[in-house]
Order: sequence, then structure tokens, then C-alpha cells
Amino acid sequence: MKKLIPLMLTAVAFRMAAQGQTPEPKAMHYTIVDGDTLPHVNIETVTVRQFKNKRKQIKYNKLMYNVKKAYPYAVAARDELAYMNSQLAGIEDKEQQEEYVKNYEKLMFKRYEKELRALTISQGRILIKLVDREINNTAYELVKEYRGSVSAFFWQGIARLFGENLKSEYNPTEEDMYIEEIVQLIEAGLI
Repeated sequence: MKKLIPLMLTAVAFRMAAQGQTPEPKAMHYTIVDGDTLPHVNIETVTVRQFKNKRKQIKYNKLMYNVKKAYPYAVAARDELAYMNSQLAGIEDKEQQEEYVKNYEKLMFKRYEKELRALTISQGRILIKLVDREINNTAYELVKEYRGSVSAFFWQGIARLFGENLKSEYNPTEEDMYIEEIVQLIEAGLI
């Protein structure tokens, strides 16, 4: 038992260092049993997913890769939208708001267009769902709100030509269960 505790603490320290974290000094809780000091260490729960066959494992790994590619853009969309809304709150004139949205859209195209065009179709499909997860609005609703119904209808038509749907909603308890699991792992810093 005496050899196991330093090994566990070393493993936790190495894991934190690998993630770029430094252990914060905290009050160590411990118990003394028969002259031995036993520390109380909280260890994170890690879900280990097991699959029935290799094909399902490969499919899950591919999904994980695609979610890791798309998720940062969904977070960026959430943050950019929050910033734009905070700026729009200070503009009272409707025409100035519309002009601001157009200019901000051009800025976002310059910033993200090249990277977003490099996403695969699967990654784009996941991104549409993750945008709904992060913003609580489908991509269609966002376009409709900021660019109008005609523009939303146009972009939905383009998406449908490519077999996509801007009205796709995120469902973390059923069809998007694995995506949600992967996102939570990303947010916890485990992958």
C-alpha cells in the first residue's frame, strides 16, 4: 500500500502536466491507520467505451475525430454571436443594425471561411448540430433572425442540394448521444 500511493500521485501529476495544468496547492485530507498516513485523493471518473466489434470502434473513433474538428467552430460561433449581440444592443437604428450585421458577417467570412471550407461533409453536418447545441438555435433560425426569411430559405435550399438540413436540431439523449459524450470529454480536457 505504501508503494501504491506515491505511484498514484505521480500518475496524477504527470497527467496534469501533460494537459498543461499545474497542481494547485490544496489542503490534503488524510487518515492515519495503524501508523500509516493514507491520503484522500479524488480521482476523476473516466468512461471507457467498449464496442462489440472493430467496425463500431472505428466508426466511433472517426466520429470523435470529426467532433474534435468541428467543436471549436461551434464554440467560436457562440462567442462571436454573443459579442455581436452585445454590440447590437448599443445600436438603436434598425438600418445601422442591419449594416453592422452585414459588416460583421464579412469579417467572419474573412476570419473563418478558409478553415470552414476545409471541413468534410461529415464535419459540417456535426458543426450544424453543435451550433444548435451551443446557441440553442438552429442554423436556419440564426440566418432567418439576422439576414431575413428570404436568405434563410435560400441557404436552406443550398444545404438541401447537398443533402443537409440547416434546421437540424441537436438531440443529446438519442441520435446525438455519442456526440454529446465526446463534447463532454473535450470540455473536461480528457481528449
